[in-house]
Amino acid sequence: MFIHSVHEVEADGDVWVTMSMVRRDRTGPMTVKRQVSARFTASDGYCAVSSAADPDPNLENEGALNKAQVSAFIRMVVRDGGVEHRDAFIDRGRFVSHSPGACCRPEGYDALVDRRRPRPGLTYHGVDEMVGEGPYVAVFSCFDMDGATYRACDLLRLEDGRIVEHWDVIEEVASHSVAHNDET
Repeated sequence: MFIHSVHEVEADGDVWVTMSMVRRDRTGPMTVKRQVSARFTASDGYCAVSSAADPDPNLENEGALNKAQVSAFIRMVVRDGGVEHRDAFIDRGRFVSHSPGACCRPEGYDALVDRRRPRPGLTYHGVDEMVGEGPYVAVFSCFDMDGATYRACDLLRLEDGRIVEHWDVIEEVASHSVAHNDET
């Protein structure tokens, strides 16, 4: 089960976007497996989306197939900059972006590809973790952009092997060395 939600605080407080991956075991209890939160500043309107899905035990392989498809998308379109391959991975006619600022507009398709492709000032450190359950794939990653370090979680929903929906949460974090010997 994946959950994406926007929390709005009253009276000029901060607005937080939280994306969580929650799993329920066979006996019913739920546990948060991974969560990313970031402050949200609305620009050009405000939109909020929540989504959740229970994994279908009959579709056990669907998550693995969708993970492989998203991995290929990241490798061919994001890492290698092969935008000519994007229509093989994203269904332009059905694609909806729920990311802050995109507000479900069709232009969210091109914005997703443009934001992710290689360019000066943007360095990807790779995918920390990728989880696929049914039609959903969550990608946890880290990147540097214009001198700042960010952690991100992208949630993608696929139909027929192509991305049809996208949500993301991106949060600036303190940069550090790989060995963490720069921390006090």
